Amino acid sequence: MTAQSGADGQGRAPGGGAGRSRRSFLTHLVAAPTLALVTRAGADLLAPQPAHAVVPSLPAIADLVDLGDLFILAGAPTSALLALAVDTDGTVRFRLPREEVGQGLTTAVAMLVAEELDTPLAGVRVELDDARPELLFNQLTGSSNSIRSLYGPVRQAAATARARLVAAAAAGWGLPASRLTTANGAVRAPDGRTASYGSLTVAAASPALIVLGAAPKPAAKHTLVGTPTSRVDARAMVTGAQRYTLDLDVPGAKPCVVRRPPTLGGTVRAVGNRAAVLAMPGVLDVVTVATGVAVVAETFGQAIDAKAALQVTWGPGPADHLSDPQIRTKLRAAVPPLLVPPLLTPYVDAEFDFAFVSHAPMETNSAIADVRDDRAEIWSGLKSPIVARQTIAADLGLPLDKVKVHVV
Repeated sequence: MTAQSGADGQGRAPGGGAGRSRRSFLTHLVAAPTLALVTRAGADLLAPQPAHAVVPSLPAIADLVDLGDLFILAGAPTSALLALAVDTDGTVRFRLPREEVGQGLTTAVAMLVAEELDTPLAGVRVELDDARPELLFNQLTGSSNSIRSLYGPVRQAAATARARLVAAAAAGWGLPASRLTTANGAVRAPDGRTASYGSLTVAAASPALIVLGAAPKPAAKHTLVGTPTSRVDARAMVTGAQRYTLDLDVPGAKPCVVRRPPTLGGTVRAVGNRAAVLAMPGVLDVVTVATGVAVVAETFGQAIDAKAALQVTWGPGPADHLSDPQIRTKLRAAVPPLLVPPLLTPYVDAEFDFAFVSHAPMETNSAIADVRDDRAEIWSGLKSPIVARQTIAADLGLPLDKVKVHVV
């Protein structure tokens, strides 16, 4: 079943073509016993928009579009294939095709959902989505583009869910939907009757339900978005309840650590004491891999002790012979020349030299891999899980549909 609504605040029944907003969304009702939606943004979102200022001179590429804009454009065709569900207990679950790496994205998206659904923030669960190949370029976390690209589609998905819940209550009460209001996770009638979202979710999932349209709230009516809000995961992080990759209990998984080269891109020439390390308590295997020497053991303590005991002869990396001045010279040579002649426009030319600041993650890069002859399942904190899934399938020689990747 497909319903269509204008994002300009003017709801229309399916099939009404005249005067439809250029910014439209297609909302697909997923076959499910309770309300579950997938919202797809119309391709006309990519249409050129009116210019609001005169460009005084020929702009460079960076003046027109930054890296974040390029990511958004690349993901635009699938930018709103978003999944939202309402459980019978009133809990709202939103599947986020991005990675929470400490930037507070799950909190921001939960606020958007709670705002549009008029439901308490505590009742919204934002869950990181598994690798979804149908999203193409739209499951990449980077360049600070997540909220810019998800702000409209997330609000529309939640507004559509709200409209279906209201329509379900209106049908049950025999009242026009326009006379009903929503607040605190419930639909309210003028006479004081209320119905919780959980009690309406089954009826709201009916394909036969008539819903004329749904539009997100105007910003002037926001009560949650734009207000200082505590992170939804803050308590879990500071109390140790937050579950990271290595907190997951996957039966049969054994700890593995890697001894890496002392310089970038270094190689392994030889492991001088492999047999002795294999004989250490709990050690199961010692394997040379592309990035160093891996040790598998019964416990992390045993694996770390064995890694420290390794006697490795390292080969040089490609940058070992370069000094800092030589690297700076290469970087300067890589900067393209100014595209606009200086005589045509004023410009400022400056050079900045600074060290990257560590993200200081709560957990270092890690993964759990359950690999069998005919399938593989991976758990990891991944900012580009679609590419990871494709690479893993190729490395293992497995069909893509036999590899499942969970984002943690």
